Amino acid sequence: MKWDLTVFYETPDIEKIKKDLEDVFKRATNFVKKYEKLINENISAEQVRNYFKEFEQLMEDGLKPIQYSSLLFSENTTDKVAQQLYGISEQYGSKISEILSPLQSAFAQLSEEKLDALSKEIPEYSYAIEKIKLEKKHILSKDAERILAATSISRRDALSNLYEKLTSSYKFKIEIDGEEKELSGSQVRALRRSPDGNLRKKAMKLFFERYKADEITIGETYNIVVKDYDTEARLRNYPKPISMRNLENAVSDKSVEKLIEITTENTKIVHKYYKWKAQEMNEELTLADIYAPFSSSEKKYTFDEAQEIVLDAYYSFDEKAGKIVESFFKENRIHSEIVPGKVGGAFCSYYTTQIKPFVLLNFTGNINDVMTLAHELGHGLHGTLSQKQSFINYHTPLTMAELASVFGEFLVFDKIKNELEGKEKKYFIASTLEDTFATMFRQNMFARFEIQAHELIEKNGMASFEELSKLYENELKIMFADSVKIPEEYTYEWSSIPHIFHTPFYVYAYNYANCLVIGLYQKYLEMGKKFVPKYIELLESGGKDSPERLLNKIGIDITKEEFWQSAFEFLNNMLNEII
Repeated sequence: MKWDLTVFYETPDIEKIKKDLEDVFKRATNFVKKYEKLINENISAEQVRNYFKEFEQLMEDGLKPIQYSSLLFSENTTDKVAQQLYGISEQYGSKISEILSPLQSAFAQLSEEKLDALSKEIPEYSYAIEKIKLEKKHILSKDAERILAATSISRRDALSNLYEKLTSSYKFKIEIDGEEKELSGSQVRALRRSPDGNLRKKAMKLFFERYKADEITIGETYNIVVKDYDTEARLRNYPKPISMRNLENAVSDKSVEKLIEITTENTKIVHKYYKWKAQEMNEELTLADIYAPFSSSEKKYTFDEAQEIVLDAYYSFDEKAGKIVESFFKENRIHSEIVPGKVGGAFCSYYTTQIKPFVLLNFTGNINDVMTLAHELGHGLHGTLSQKQSFINYHTPLTMAELASVFGEFLVFDKIKNELEGKEKKYFIASTLEDTFATMFRQNMFARFEIQAHELIEKNGMASFEELSKLYENELKIMFADSVKIPEEYTYEWSSIPHIFHTPFYVYAYNYANCLVIGLYQKYLEMGKKFVPKYIELLESGGKDSPERLLNKIGIDITKEEFWQSAFEFLNNMLNEII
């Protein structure tokens, strides 16, 4: 399936899109002239309300061409028009951020008493004002903010785009069943699920060694991304680089540290599982085998079959949710086909409250792709329901952004599991555990690696590809212990993780959200259909309040350590079902 982007523009008309961006830039310039002097202790609540509304409309209009350019580029990173549009939209995005940046500094100058008063008088924007209070000490002077905004296009964002272009261009020649084939990175990674053990090992060795071949480019790119991010965090007076992401995610440093600590303490679940899998498969496992199928004839799914499974699961949960998810197929808002130049992985894109979300994945037909479809459509459900909010309250922090996606995977998991029995059921549970390990323990491992990599680069001024690979090897040993062998090429895996390049310290959000979702899903299993309205209301809330307060409304207290530990007990119970 290919998506239809004509809801944005009929054709990728560079001049038309450039004109739209220029118009928004001019409006932003006038907007700043209007409000820069008004933002002081005497500004009225009505003036602030009007400010927010005008700002929201500016963002809605400006993000439409930016999102379109991003989707077009994701579809084919080698297309010259897409590349040009992407560059233009990034340039204007930076210019618009630069021109608006003085307003952020102006609001930061308001007293806490004034901000408290405004919060009470404009309740629809109270959380936005609360965030200004929290960010006050990290917002720089007007000129400094303007410089950071102006240079964003040529700093870490530009380097992460370079990384994306480089790695998306990789082609892999590999012999399969006596025939040499040229595959994309997504197709090679899919071979981790091949029933042929030699092919799995050969594919992953080829994959990671391709990244190692560009070690100078990738290593230097990562070093500069880290330095740029850490420098900004230091200038903004954050105690640690990760603190900048934590504030953006509306979580405390302490809660993230506790999550990482508890997850690491529970890696014995991973060790126990892979020792069992090695016995079940009667072979010594390497990291190339952690997703190996248990039978030689792994079931393949057509895209239509995957669609039917996912829709049935969402409709069984809730009619409204089912209709929203089905609209992605009816309105051609999914790109699932594997084509040259397309970015790897999967995502759901929603920028504004006025354009429905779009989904990208690389569908190869295995059960993991069915779950990925369920995952991304969960994002799509969340992005659609939260359009009930105005733009400022629309987007959730990363720690909440994965809720609906992982919840959707659990819905599909239970649907498929209940239709299976015997070994087929056991192996399906095992496969789901492996995917859950990937989004909890592996993301935790990535987060631990990132923290140490940033510390090493800060301490020594840089870190070589070899030093970073050694750090990563140590983390692999902690996660897997002696349950699997670690081939040398797997120590280069860090270089293939796009999140650490384009969004430093993103990865722990997956684990955070998975723990939250397990708590939510257990509530659903306890309450049944009575839970559904509460869940829908949570998704409709978008980012209008803090995660802690939104979750408290449905009986989840994320301040308690036992809440986080309960997620791992749930996983251990799943494991005990099959061993």
